[in-house]
Amino acid sequence: MIKNDIRTKTAVSFISIALLSIVVFSITINILIINNFGIYIKQSANVQFDNIASSIAETYKETGSWNETGSRMAHTLMMSGYDIVVRDLKGNIIIKTPSMLSMMGMASSSKMSTQTLPIVVDGKKVAYVDITYSGTMPMSKLDYKFLYDVNKYIALITILTIALVLIISIYVAKYLTKPILNIAKVASKLESGDYDVRVEEIPKEEELLALTAAINHLGASLKSQGMLRAQLTQNIAHELRTPLSTLKSHLEAIIDGVWEPSKERIVSLYEEVVRLSNLINDIELLNKIEIDNLKINKARFNLSELIKSLLINYESIFINKNQHLEKNIEDDIFVVADKDRISEVLINLLVNANKYTGEGGNIKVKLYNEGQFAVITVSDNGIGIPKEDLPFIYERFYRSEKSRSRDYGGSGLGLSIAKAIIKAHNGTINVESILNEGTKFTVKLPIIN
Repeated sequence: MIKNDIRTKTAVSFISIALLSIVVFSITINILIINNFGIYIKQSANVQFDNIASSIAETYKETGSWNETGSRMAHTLMMSGYDIVVRDLKGNIIIKTPSMLSMMGMASSSKMSTQTLPIVVDGKKVAYVDITYSGTMPMSKLDYKFLYDVNKYIALITILTIALVLIISIYVAKYLTKPILNIAKVASKLESGDYDVRVEEIPKEEELLALTAAINHLGASLKSQGMLRAQLTQNIAHELRTPLSTLKSHLEAIIDGVWEPSKERIVSLYEEVVRLSNLINDIELLNKIEIDNLKINKARFNLSELIKSLLINYESIFINKNQHLEKNIEDDIFVVADKDRISEVLINLLVNANKYTGEGGNIKVKLYNEGQFAVITVSDNGIGIPKEDLPFIYERFYRSEKSRSRDYGGSGLGLSIAKAIIKAHNGTINVESILNEGTKFTVKLPIIN
């Protein structure tokens, strides 16, 4: 029973196609050889007929008598297997010599071949000869040997070719399927949770090279996603534990009579509840975005005026840290978008720039038109983000140990929400950052959506 795997099926397919081609080729060659050999035999017979007519003419020229000519050639013509009838120019039969087959009643009328040729002596026609051959076309021993040898060599070459095809087909099938089987093994290990495995043997074929690269990338992505999931769980636990611990400790102190339930303490408890509520709202917002259930209320508005207004509203946070805010806003750039959601994104970028830039730092906000896009950039000369953390900064709760330490506060969801909102508007958000030198976020929004 044939194994149901790609290598076996590939080999069987190659072998089947090759065998069919060989059989068709062999049969075609055999038919062509036989047909052409038949033509050769017929041409040989015609030459033989011409030789008989020439022999009769030469004998008649020597004897000058048809009776003498007939007597001399009777035995030769009879034994040659030909029926000979010589007629003069008026059509009278002057020589008639039957073959031995005709005399013995063994001639086959269905296989007779007859030709009428002129007998020419000194350039003049003196008679006509009807030459009839009974049976198949005459073939010599050499003719039979030639046909036998040709068929023998065809059979031998066919057998050798089939053996060679089997070897080549198995090799080619193994060569072509080996990368696929390697990829399948790696995919199986990835499925079982071994995210460190990779396809080591890189194929040269473009399609297999692309597939190998995709599988290796998938392995790296699954590994990073696994790490992110573990980190996400830890971060969620931390973000929920901190306000809950505060609430618990404060309430226990009040219940035990250690603290009085003063207005200030109740306000502090309320702030922790608000913090928890905001965190849950952010998570719920991200979930809505991911399942395409976020309501985007698009309308045409002046993006230039929105950014100018936000910079005025948040100017105090930059003044408090003695930061220099550089503004370069082109006037009257309009977009079709959700004004409130875009405001959330811009506020997040401004607050992050302020938070991760030290006292006296520089922050630049720029808006300009680039083709069919409105481009917003927010850059700073703050602490920057490590290169290895850049691919993950949009993940939920992701925090770089250096650039997004919890010392700076926040839930770790801001950039995740920002990216989701921009994506919902068919825009893009990108980041460039160098550790300890600064960060630049670039947002592109379609002017017409």
